[in-house]
Amino acid sequence: MKRSTQLLAALGLVAALGSGAVLATGTGSYPSEVNFSSIKLPRGVESRSEFAQHAKVTQQEAEAAALAALPGKVIKAKLDDEDGYLVWKIDVKHDKGVTEVAVDAGNAKVLAAEAEDDDEHEDRD
Repeated sequence: MKRSTQLLAALGLVAALGSGAVLATGTGSYPSEVNFSSIKLPRGVESRSEFAQHAKVTQQEAEAAALAALPGKVIKAKLDDEDGYLVWKIDVKHDKGVTEVAVDAGNAKVLAAEAEDDDEHEDRD
């Protein structure tokens, strides 16, 4: 029994470390594109100020969710319309580069992560 408990604990640790390594590469186990969100924008909503009226998650909450999924430093955050869905786009700089993390503006769940070209962020270091 003790040996099986140790084996399960070791397997759990390997799985946790493996998922952390995947996230450290900048893409994690998330899709590269947003396919849904808890907030579907009404037609005609196009400005950042209108986006803010519909968001339930603050920028700080979205940044915290992105950093929990992918540790690093936030270098850019904005509310955006992604195919009719309201999301926070958080650019996170980490040791492997820059990743854009899409966070649901309604519930702070990470929806997608996509590695970015680091060249467009070089002037912000």
